[in-house]
Amino acid sequence: MISPTILSSIRYVLSLGDDPNIHDFLRQALRISEGDDVSNEGTLHVPYSGVHMSPYSFALVSAGDWPAAFQHVEEGKQTGKPISLLFLSGCLDQWERVGSQIERMWMLDDTLRCVVCLSADAALKPVPLSLSRPEQWAVFRMTGLGEECYQMASCLSAFSSSSSPGLLGKAWAGESSARVDGEVVPIVIKDVVAQQAELASARDELATSKVYVDNVLRSMADSLLVIDASMTIGSVNPSLLELLGYREDELIGQSPGLIFGEEFAQGSIIENLLLQGSVSGIESSFLTHDGRLIPISVSGSMMQDEQGQFQGLVCVAQDITERKRMEEEKLQLHAQLLDTSRQLGMAEVASDVLHNVGNVLNSINVSIGVIGDLLKHSMVGDVGRISQLFQKHQDDLGSYFATNPKGKQVPAYLEKLAGQLLEEQRVAIAEIERLRQNAHHAQQCVASQQDLAKPNGITEPISIVSLVEEALEANQELLEASQIEVSREFHEIPQLIVDKYQVLEVMVDVIRNACQAMALAPAKHLVVRAKLIPGPPDSVCLEVQDSGVGIVPEDLIKIFGQGYSAKNGGRGMSLHSGALIAKNIGGALRAHSEGLGHGATFSLDLPGNFHFTDL
Repeated sequence: MISPTILSSIRYVLSLGDDPNIHDFLRQALRISEGDDVSNEGTLHVPYSGVHMSPYSFALVSAGDWPAAFQHVEEGKQTGKPISLLFLSGCLDQWERVGSQIERMWMLDDTLRCVVCLSADAALKPVPLSLSRPEQWAVFRMTGLGEECYQMASCLSAFSSSSSPGLLGKAWAGESSARVDGEVVPIVIKDVVAQQAELASARDELATSKVYVDNVLRSMADSLLVIDASMTIGSVNPSLLELLGYREDELIGQSPGLIFGEEFAQGSIIENLLLQGSVSGIESSFLTHDGRLIPISVSGSMMQDEQGQFQGLVCVAQDITERKRMEEEKLQLHAQLLDTSRQLGMAEVASDVLHNVGNVLNSINVSIGVIGDLLKHSMVGDVGRISQLFQKHQDDLGSYFATNPKGKQVPAYLEKLAGQLLEEQRVAIAEIERLRQNAHHAQQCVASQQDLAKPNGITEPISIVSLVEEALEANQELLEASQIEVSREFHEIPQLIVDKYQVLEVMVDVIRNACQAMALAPAKHLVVRAKLIPGPPDSVCLEVQDSGVGIVPEDLIKIFGQGYSAKNGGRGMSLHSGALIAKNIGGALRAHSEGLGHGATFSLDLPGNFHFTDL
């Protein structure tokens, strides 16, 4: 006869991992002996945890890897012995996979509860996982306290949506018998025992919930600070203690100003929390135990009871030291980029020359290869062999051509040979012409960049008006041939300290471009201006305005691009080179046009490095 007892149901626990210490810990914490027969569900017993009772007993199953774990879960569903709890251990090195694998487990059994076990001395704190069933998983640090583990297992088992009353429900309902494996089993339950069991179960659930919450708070990667209603520190988590270098007893009961410093004393954070109820992403700083300031991003909310009374503040802080360092590094890199962009522009020109010349050389190599193959396989050698044949039969050439079978073929072969040699000559001439064109193209590529290769950097005081007149004189022949009327509008400008030859080069090119733009214009009028622009900073502007074809708006920036040209046969490099030179001397070359048919104005801005002779 089975002695009266409180019926319990078996909960199957799956331990996933290759750490035997974790497996042994779970066996001891869940009161599972080595000799337990987990398949004997007719054996009814109640495990004890101190003075508390749980309505469940546990059977432990182990799996060394995920495939084996999936198999156990599937078999449990098929045999009517589903896995209730899954303990995962030793998974920090594969933390990114944990979330996806747990989701797969839930696809097999959506009632499964999962506990991720971390060692107490784990150096790393895993990033939070975003799972579809947040209420069905928890993180547990293996502190060695089996009581906490047992209470968590009992609580999670009680929460399982797959649990049905069964024998356990009948026992708690006070029935006097139940059927186990087809047999009627007497049950004797005294009211006091039932009440004690219910009370113990409630205690277990409460204790497990506390363990669960404590483990969540201890496992947080962010720093947690709870300020109670008296505006003192009520609770902190290990992340905050580790970040600031304090012990818990050194902070509890102290003013938050101890760790927030002046920013907290000024009241900005507290004021926002009290007025708005919550804040998010406010940048502040923590003051560490050794006096260092750590930049943080603070989010928080105000706690209230059911009656709306203020209970305190909850603040979560993220250490943004690395983000601040990266922002500072980004600013430094940006400054370096601005500092070197001028040099990169010159390197871009040189690279383009090499690229273009390289393409031309490839075409030249192809043509040389074609000519080489043509000469190597030419039939011109057959002419010598026919000549030798004529010499051999020179005494009887008529008879040889008339009667000899080979001799009869000579005239037809000579005709074919003549055609082949003419074709070889044609191909050779075409490739030689292509070689000439490619060589000329390479010469143009180099010529388009020769101006930038001249020595520069020598500055001297110069008269800007004289420099502009010199640029006009350099284009005098083109101006007269095109019958262009020139107007001069010059302000009185002090001598300017600048590299004369670089400025002169830009102005000569700009005036030449303006003359070419007016080639088809009915009225050809060129206006050249030299203006003083008061500052600060003072500057000088040289303008060249033409009455040419104009520029469409989308081309106002393109015209300064490398290799761009709107003129057939033009080099297309003068404006690009001019923009680079202007930037090199601290100025800028700009273009303005109202559109096609309205002419264009090019402006060269120069910094006002004036030279005054009377000082």
